[in-house]
Amino acid sequence: MTTQKKNSAVKAVSFMMLITLVGKVLGLVRDQLLAANYGNGMAAEAFTTASLMPRTFFDAVFASAISASFIPIFNEYLKKRGKKEAFALSNRFITLMGLVTLLMTVVCEIFSSQFVWLFAAGYDNETAALAAQLSHVMFPTIFFTGIAFSFVGILQSLDEFNVPAALSVASNAVIILYYIFWNDRFGVYGLAVAFLIGWAMQVIIQIPTMMKKGYFYRPDFRFRDEGIRKILILMLPVMVGTWIQPINLIINNQFASHLDMGVTTLQYANNLYTIIVGVFVLAIANLIFPKLSRMADDTEGDGFGQTVRVTLRSMMFFLIPMMVGLMVLSKPLVKLIYERGSFDALGTEMTGTALCFFAVGMIGYGVQTILSRVFYAKQEGKMPLVAGIISIGVNAALCWLLMKPMGLGGLALASAVSSTVAALILFVPTVKQYPGILDKKLAADLCKMAVSALVMLFCVYLPYHFLAARMGNGLIPRVILVGVPTCIGIVVYIVLTYVLRVDESRFAFSLVEKFLHRGSGNPPTGGTPEKKPEENTQQQKGREGMTDKISLYIEDSFFFRLIHGFVIWFWGIWSQSLSYRAYRRLGQAVGRAFGESGIFTFLRHNWDYWIRSARGRLPHLLHGPAKRCAVAVQEEKGFVATMFAESAILRLCNQNFLIICICALAVAIPILPTMLQAVLAAGTFALYVINVWMGRIRMQRTALVGVLVGLFALCVVYGALTSYHFPKAVMVMGIFLVFLSVFFVCRDCIDTEEKLNLVLFVLIATGVLIALYAIFQYVVGVEMDEAWVDAESFDITTRAYATFNNPNVLGEYLIVIGSLAAGMMWKCRNWAGRLFYTGCFGILCLGLLATNSRGAMLGLMFAAGLFVLLAERRLIPVGIVALLAMPFILPSSLWERLLSSVTMSDSSSQYRLSIYQAGFDMIRHYWVTGIGVDAFNEIYPLFSLEAANAYHVHNLFLQEFIELGIVGFSVFLALVLLFFQKIYSTMARAARRYRFILAAVFGGFAGILLQGMTDHIWFDYSIVLLFWCVLGIGMAAVRLGEKSWRKKN
Repeated sequence: MTTQKKNSAVKAVSFMMLITLVGKVLGLVRDQLLAANYGNGMAAEAFTTASLMPRTFFDAVFASAISASFIPIFNEYLKKRGKKEAFALSNRFITLMGLVTLLMTVVCEIFSSQFVWLFAAGYDNETAALAAQLSHVMFPTIFFTGIAFSFVGILQSLDEFNVPAALSVASNAVIILYYIFWNDRFGVYGLAVAFLIGWAMQVIIQIPTMMKKGYFYRPDFRFRDEGIRKILILMLPVMVGTWIQPINLIINNQFASHLDMGVTTLQYANNLYTIIVGVFVLAIANLIFPKLSRMADDTEGDGFGQTVRVTLRSMMFFLIPMMVGLMVLSKPLVKLIYERGSFDALGTEMTGTALCFFAVGMIGYGVQTILSRVFYAKQEGKMPLVAGIISIGVNAALCWLLMKPMGLGGLALASAVSSTVAALILFVPTVKQYPGILDKKLAADLCKMAVSALVMLFCVYLPYHFLAARMGNGLIPRVILVGVPTCIGIVVYIVLTYVLRVDESRFAFSLVEKFLHRGSGNPPTGGTPEKKPEENTQQQKGREGMTDKISLYIEDSFFFRLIHGFVIWFWGIWSQSLSYRAYRRLGQAVGRAFGESGIFTFLRHNWDYWIRSARGRLPHLLHGPAKRCAVAVQEEKGFVATMFAESAILRLCNQNFLIICICALAVAIPILPTMLQAVLAAGTFALYVINVWMGRIRMQRTALVGVLVGLFALCVVYGALTSYHFPKAVMVMGIFLVFLSVFFVCRDCIDTEEKLNLVLFVLIATGVLIALYAIFQYVVGVEMDEAWVDAESFDITTRAYATFNNPNVLGEYLIVIGSLAAGMMWKCRNWAGRLFYTGCFGILCLGLLATNSRGAMLGLMFAAGLFVLLAERRLIPVGIVALLAMPFILPSSLWERLLSSVTMSDSSSQYRLSIYQAGFDMIRHYWVTGIGVDAFNEIYPLFSLEAANAYHVHNLFLQEFIELGIVGFSVFLALVLLFFQKIYSTMARAARRYRFILAAVFGGFAGILLQGMTDHIWFDYSIVLLFWCVLGIGMAAVRLGEKSWRKKN
């Protein structure tokens, strides 16, 4: 195929997909207008039944029979006898179809009342009479349908798909125009006339294209032609075989007519279901059927079976998540599409239930549709006939059994099960004839798709229920309620299938990557060099699958080019606009002010070098301990070290084993009790000391931070020994120091980028699981302390806390983990990793919102702002817009709770203010020595008039000042400031990928310390372990960043 022909075919297919989508959307708008104007009332019931009768005969029955029987014979005539004989066959066929449909129209007009009874025996007399009157107007659509779909068969055989795809656009447009301009005047009777005109338009719009193709219809009554005989022989079983869906629908309507608002509700659900699944399944079926018809005459049986296999595999990749997503989001989708005007909440509930059960049969519907085309392409209609008869019987039996216990849901489930049964009946002989269709790889990939879809189900269900409790009833909340869980589900499913190495998942990533690099002249990152055509022509013929073809079609399609052009055009306008320039100038001004501020001028200095130098203002005595902390023990010391080195256990417990221990600590933070955490941390530190002593681990040269950590540990020891709560304070000191020791382990053991990525992945993945648990608690409800909720000030009934003891503690944990997830999201270069960490960040944010913790939410926003300023200033305009939009996006109760942090009007804030006042009084008395570790509960009653006691001062900095005095507080403050200085100064020199991690650590610590202004974050030992663990990870990232800078220079 030449390039010009190939591009023409690609454009034709893409335009057909676009027109099909437009037609389905217009059909959805048509149903929306019907629901809004007539709801589920008598007029809607009557019109639905009257329009269903002619559509059932041809839209879903003879239409498929015409295409499935006429196209193979017409292709045979084109190939063997030429276009003239093929057109002559078309004349005889259209004449025959015109006579048959005209006769059927007359019969239906005469027996219209009986047909109404056949479709809806449960109607009352008034509704049945109205349906009969409307059917008199609409039955002539049978004639127009027969002619229209005969034209479709000819055009599709001539490889013209655009105009047939536009048939529904024409008919739906006519009906929509009637709703807009004439519905109020003529009512439901005028709607029936518009329906008839719309179907007549399907014939009219095809005539110019038929003439362009060289076909001019001439009546021909020679029906004894061999071609007509073959068509009729093939048509009879095909007709019955394709009656599965419409006859099942008739049976369902017959039962539904005995339920209140049953027929219309079932039709709304079925129409929406057909639109969702039909755009994809029918597009593939119509695209592949002519090709299968041509391949069936060849002797290459393997090629035919391989085409069927690839088609089924690709279709299942999309249908499995579509089925799961539609089952979860059926009711919000119905609410978004239909609930307005006369369509109320009851109609949404009933239609959503029916749609959910229809979705169960989505896979069966798709497989049955494709396999039916397979048998028709081989001109074998017996098996679809058998499958259709069995399916109809199954549907009727299940409707009779399930209608009473399940109502409309039972009828929809019966239809779904019948389609699945038909698919299984067709699948078995197909596999026997073509064994290569079902192999181990296909079965394994289907299992992977199912597992990914199951995980996706929870990732869609939890955000939906979380948002449903907070969203209003407007259009934008409805779109968010459907769109956000859908986007999350798509990302989760594609990422999981990509991780599980399902071939079809690479299609989505390749599309995104090709779109981003389109027009740049450069291949995507990581792409392989192009091979010569003669080297891989045979490989491409053998390996080119359905997804590769679809990818090619979409990539080079008119629709894809249109989207790409629109994006480029929009970006050109936006980049030249006054708003963009203002945002850019604002971002540059903020960044310049941020970078030139006094605080960050201080942070840019290399204080380690300044202090170690002879000109240092601090005592030169610090230089010795700093040097000792920075130099590794490289030589073995006697027989003891030799004995340890030769130990089999210690050979296993090397530096890599310590990384596993760090990962175990990361998992243990939110899960294990304090004592088990302490045992794990102590054992890890012991192994670390042995490895340092043996020279296996080289300690990091971040001397001053390490010295300050050691000095702070000495202050804690002093505070414990002089505490007013001695000797219990010694136990608290021991646990604290064990957790503090993890800082040195993380700092010195994480010495490569791979280890850093592994530890961060474990931290983030664990945090995501905890966040999901928190979201689950928020959705289903959880027992909690009444003190956590200020019922008088806020309308909040639930605060999630997951595995922690308090919602605020969970919020502190998620601030740090969420910041790390943001850093990894920007650090990752590949789309799989970026999408994964984007999903993780979203889940962590939702989990933090579920805590309803004001300090945590402010801390995360502060951390995000610092991350943007430090690492990605291009997001400053986005951040400003997000801040301005927060009052409109956040629920009112959550927004009021955030504002209360400023107004201090609630009882919780007043309680904190009273504790702060007592805390300042305690500082004035004990500012030199402090009261000691864990002594606040003993001393506080002496300084407070409150009847209730307090366990801490609800402020980390005040707490350390009160417990450790001026010396301990100064050391802690210096440690924090110099940690930030080390991070910031390294960012200026490190490679770009490390800047994101360093900025994430910087922002996360700043956020949790902001939370520390309103809470004592070290009151929970899990946060103590997290604090020192991530502090060590930050210093490890500093070492790696400096190493990357040294290699570069």
